[in-house]
Amino acid sequence: VGSGILSLSSGIAAFSNDRKMIIPAIGISVFFGYISAYCYSLIGLVCDMSGATTYQDGWARTIGEGTAWIPGLACTLQTAVACTCYSIIIGDLGRDLTKAFGVKGFFANRENLLCTVSALLLLPLCLLRSFAALAYTSMLGVGGVLYVAFFMTLRWWQGAYTKGAPLFAQLPSNALPSFGKTFQAPKLLILMAMLNTAYHAHYDAPRFFWQLEPRSMARFNILVYTSFMASAVVCTLIMVVGFLTFGGSANALILNSYASKDTLAVLGRLGCGASILFSYPLVFNGFRTGAFALLGHEPSQMSKDLFAVGTVLFTTAIAMVMNELGFIVAFAVLGSSIIYIFPAMMHIAAVKKKGDDSEKGLAYYASYGITGLGTILAVIGALVSYLKTYTKVLD
Repeated sequence: VGSGILSLSSGIAAFSNDRKMIIPAIGISVFFGYISAYCYSLIGLVCDMSGATTYQDGWARTIGEGTAWIPGLACTLQTAVACTCYSIIIGDLGRDLTKAFGVKGFFANRENLLCTVSALLLLPLCLLRSFAALAYTSMLGVGGVLYVAFFMTLRWWQGAYTKGAPLFAQLPSNALPSFGKTFQAPKLLILMAMLNTAYHAHYDAPRFFWQLEPRSMARFNILVYTSFMASAVVCTLIMVVGFLTFGGSANALILNSYASKDTLAVLGRLGCGASILFSYPLVFNGFRTGAFALLGHEPSQMSKDLFAVGTVLFTTAIAMVMNELGFIVAFAVLGSSIIYIFPAMMHIAAVKKKGDDSEKGLAYYASYGITGLGTILAVIGALVSYLKTYTKVLD
């Protein structure tokens, strides 16, 4: 479950303000959760068939070493997009937290606060010589997401943001919950583009497969499907209760929809902010490692440090002029390749390499279908990004 989970409520709000629209939204979310789990399992199968130990190695052993840089580049760029998303969230959460604590002056400005956090916290963390100490902060992220799901569900159940409630009165006029019967079918693509990459962990599938003891595809599949369906439940819950609370006015970062002085929301912002703050350097490390691997040489410490400075400067600059998280998630077209297209292609190639027609069962032919599905989803992501950036069709 990644940062994109916080934008899903706005995906429903983009095409409707009708409460009944949670039904198709739930169906779409569960579908993406299942198909993402299937493709994750497919990577494990490729590892089992070829002996590949990494995602890129899986491509090299099945499709060819000469083009193994393609998945490496895709995954590297994806981590760059993730760092940008994190900077945007840090800026938005920081702005709302300063309002909650009554901060005035210099730090009440989102851009000033973002620059300060980037310079005094993000950059020093990215300049660490080892990120081992940050590995345990992943549990903070899990706890933060579960708490957000809890408090959002509680606020919806309480009717805390219905007309006449105290928290309702604290919302600005342009952020009041909005419900009706509108439905704009073309904008359903926005939600699909968001959910397209909501369940994204596939690059680590080979490591997870080889660390499993005792190892078998049956046991691997049990763990994969259980984990992905649990993630789907959490994602769908946050998406649905956020929409049922705010309807058509659900913000692209759903925590921004809650009153700045809502105590439970403040705690949620603090938890998510801390999680993202410590996750940023880990994602950055993946970006830096992938980038230098593509360049084909071992970097000096000076090169690593300069790369850290450049990355923090770049993502901070983007976050200062862009605060539309939903758009960023939809823009991550590369996710379709990493999650759907590449695993299916590797599976097809692995089966063909074995040269045994008896291996060409249902899974083999399904991989062709998934390749086509992934291509369609990539086109949808590109289309949404284009229409959001250059036209007013999806406004």
